[in-house]
Amino acid sequence: MGYMQVLNETYEKSRSFIGKRDQKGFVLLPIAHSTQNAQIEVVLGLSGEWKGARKVEKAEAVTIIPVTEDSGSRSSGIAPHPLSDKLCYLAGDYGLYSKRNKSEEFYAAYLKQLEQWVDAGCHDYVKAIYSYVKKGSLIKDLIDTEVLLIDESENLRADVKIEGVVQADAFVRFCIQSAGVNGLGEVWKETALYDDYVNYYVKHFEKMDLDYITGQNMAVSEKHPSKIRNSGDKAKLISSNDSFGFTYRGRFSSKEEAVSVGYIPSQQAHNVLRWLIQRQGYRKYGMCVITWNPEHEEVPDWMREDTFDLAYVGQEEFLPDLGENYAKGLNLAVRGRFSQFEDPSKRIVVLSLKGATPGRLSVAYFQQMKGSDFLDNLIYWHTSCCWKMTYKKSGILKNYTMAPEPEDIVRAAYGTERNGLLHVDDEWMEDVLERLIPCMVERKDIPKDIVKAAFQNALRPMAFGNYNRKKIMDIACALIQKDHKDRYKNKKGEHDEMSLDRTRDERSYLYGRLLAVYYKMEYDTFTEEEKGKRETNADRYRSMMVKAPEKAGVILDEKIQPYRKKLSPGKKNFYQKEMQEISNLFDLNKKRTKGKLNEEFLIAYNCQLSELWKCKDTSEKE
Repeated sequence: MGYMQVLNETYEKSRSFIGKRDQKGFVLLPIAHSTQNAQIEVVLGLSGEWKGARKVEKAEAVTIIPVTEDSGSRSSGIAPHPLSDKLCYLAGDYGLYSKRNKSEEFYAAYLKQLEQWVDAGCHDYVKAIYSYVKKGSLIKDLIDTEVLLIDESENLRADVKIEGVVQADAFVRFCIQSAGVNGLGEVWKETALYDDYVNYYVKHFEKMDLDYITGQNMAVSEKHPSKIRNSGDKAKLISSNDSFGFTYRGRFSSKEEAVSVGYIPSQQAHNVLRWLIQRQGYRKYGMCVITWNPEHEEVPDWMREDTFDLAYVGQEEFLPDLGENYAKGLNLAVRGRFSQFEDPSKRIVVLSLKGATPGRLSVAYFQQMKGSDFLDNLIYWHTSCCWKMTYKKSGILKNYTMAPEPEDIVRAAYGTERNGLLHVDDEWMEDVLERLIPCMVERKDIPKDIVKAAFQNALRPMAFGNYNRKKIMDIACALIQKDHKDRYKNKKGEHDEMSLDRTRDERSYLYGRLLAVYYKMEYDTFTEEEKGKRETNADRYRSMMVKAPEKAGVILDEKIQPYRKKLSPGKKNFYQKEMQEISNLFDLNKKRTKGKLNEEFLIAYNCQLSELWKCKDTSEKE
């Protein structure tokens, strides 16, 4: 119940937001309230007289409504909402225009429940609605105003829909307009009515028990809210209605022994969770990740932000590109933007939700930590999993030193190209993203299989277009560097991976450098029309070079000879020196060693190729 306790704390600190729309139009719901999409709006006078009605457009359909414990979780049966509801509950004449069974029982249950609220003392708007609804003429009035349409048999037409909902299932909300009413009289926005219903409803609970969230004895609830991720979401976080399966059987004899949750804490936790998801949740691929601070300080949007978005917001100039300068600059930028979290009392909470079944929602990840620790871990991610990458920003291709977006990591490791884009199945995307979350939030080691998958994709350049093959190689290098930094934490042996190391004599590293030279030698002979369209032998044999480097080296050396002859004397001399330098570093015994090359191959290939592009002018002069 740790996450429920934090959510309750957040609700208590967010009371100033209750019932009020923020800049994005989201509302923190009061307890005992929910939302519904309304299709019809009925206008009444303060005495309950009919004044008109209209169809509600989808853009303004979301309506805050009071709910009961039963109606808030209803899926079948008769469980009316206290005020706004579907036509079958509100219309006493529903049976005259529809063949649906039990329409009289629906209406009677609604009217009885509303009458009890009125008798206990209620808001004037509620009295006006009760006075009108008990007349039992809602359908007729809506037909007279042409909001509803009937067929020749005087039944509601089944082929007519209001914003995608058939007429018979339309949801109705109320608006009160009269000389004594201030403003627009929109019942669903009246904060005084929210308070009136809460005060009335919480007095009806009789069952008292231990609340597992607060540790206090209070009114408990057996039915908990749904619609957590969106208005159509039926999955619940807490549910124990399966007395025949194994929800709790085998461990407990009753659901009360399994869990007991207070009504008010449950409502507060679910309402603030729904609100946080709407405002700042990452919702894609079936997963939902929320990061927040209970005091409502701005937190990093780390699931959507790459290094550019996180550290360079509002800045045109970039931080130094490589090594220690990059790490220092990123550290200053992030801490400057989120300086409030240097206070050790400030916390950040990360929660990930996953749909276990259509009706069940599970907590896939929950962590709360000091804000300063979170920033340290985030900075470590962006400095350990970084590379010189070519990214599109504002439609322009530029080179940045940065950590890739989590989604791009999954695409680079497991994506297949379709129509120029990398595609990954949503379910697979969700699973891999879940595994990356602890790496970013808690500084966990990058899973080795993800690194290996990206490395293998980078060895298949022929399967991708030019932009994607470059992107995959850059991301694979970033993951390899991250894996090395994780492996060499507080140990000697770590290298500056992003710069070419001309002294390293590892077999894989040297073969990577050699392949880059082969690539550049051949590429330099291409015409302008051939560049970007014609493939080099180095690309074709990249995978073979890793599997059987000695054999691939001999083949490439033969195939490069015709291109070597086309080079200018200066370039020939330049590339000969590069190859001689690499050859001199080979230990003869290591060169004869059989076996596949490791990920160092790709790092060396990338760094050597970057160095060769820089050396273009030098090679021409030679």
